[in-house]
Amino acid sequence: MPTYLVDLADPVPAHLADELAKRVYYLAVDIDSFTLVHVGDQVTGVQITTVGAADRDVLARKLDQVSRAEVLPQRMTAAEPVWTSPHPAVPVSGVYDSLRELGAVVEMGPGAVATGALFTDVLDALDRRVRAIAVERFGAVQYRYPTLISTSALRRGGYLTSFPQFVLSASHLSTDLDVYREFADGVAGVEDLAGLFERGSAHAGYCLAPTMCFHTYLQFAGRRLSAEPTVVTSRGKSFRFESRYSRSLERLWDFTIREVVFLGDAATVARQRQEFLDAACALVEDLGLAGHVEPANDPFFAGAEVPTRMLAQRLRRLKYELRLPVEDGRTVAAASFNVHGMTFGESYGIALADGGTAYSACVGFGLERFAFAFFCRYGTRPDRWPVRIRELLDERHS
Repeated sequence: MPTYLVDLADPVPAHLADELAKRVYYLAVDIDSFTLVHVGDQVTGVQITTVGAADRDVLARKLDQVSRAEVLPQRMTAAEPVWTSPHPAVPVSGVYDSLRELGAVVEMGPGAVATGALFTDVLDALDRRVRAIAVERFGAVQYRYPTLISTSALRRGGYLTSFPQFVLSASHLSTDLDVYREFADGVAGVEDLAGLFERGSAHAGYCLAPTMCFHTYLQFAGRRLSAEPTVVTSRGKSFRFESRYSRSLERLWDFTIREVVFLGDAATVARQRQEFLDAACALVEDLGLAGHVEPANDPFFAGAEVPTRMLAQRLRRLKYELRLPVEDGRTVAAASFNVHGMTFGESYGIALADGGTAYSACVGFGLERFAFAFFCRYGTRPDRWPVRIRELLDERHS
């Protein structure tokens, strides 16, 4: 595979290197791997390996475009923790490999894993603890939503313009006898199945849901809420195209979210977000896990307004992430706690009892990440876990 050294027209400061790295795989479909080139305290270029021959000038244009529009203008503030667990992090490695060897995790393809009883039982136990907070403390009503969500609903909520890199759409073969025949005849002999699908497919009007909260906003679209705060919780599969960034259980294309959505007036949803954050931190402490909570931003992409939106989220403390340690000194965002103002109330026409526009907040737990962090702390042998921890996960004690 050919490798190209692509120089940046404007070097990127080293403290923004990760922001550049998060975008490289999304520049072109044939990028197989890359390495940032550091000279002193700057990134001066990117060494890119592609699956086939590529046009270096095109790669340079795209790299400079995203760097100038989305990386260099960033004025990122330091992510100072607002909460830190009293439990120290325990350095570990090889946990994911151990889970694979035990059959607790089975890789099914890029960004897709199956989980056996050991992992699934822990994931479900942790989910019960989070769900109990939502239901018992906040009176959340539970819903189970479909895997598919209408494309128009995602556009209405701004997802398609904010995160185009993540979108996974649903398609079907065009309703046409000739298309069916051509497809069926071609399946056996063609190597390029993707091309065969593309030639005969039509967008179904749906996407794979990237998160659960958009289902909730659609559910209440055009409605007037009662005088009491509205709280909804759901658990379901979520889908985000992670390109080649997929890594073990830390970054999946297909993962499970426990989500809690708060709808009401500004003061109420802000208070509920904070109260749930406090309860989540207490849960982490109860579980004996290390970790911290810090201000964060969403991974906006492909727009000149990206740096401004990211900075605004951090400065206004609109998004917090609960980060838990996993392997080799890394941490993962196992949960996020977000306030949205009237963004979704306006987009979906959700009104308060007095007719004003509803405010919203949401909490989301990535359950595979949460469970993986648990295994990274306690290992893959339940018989060696502390009795108190086993009791905390026992359904009878949840």
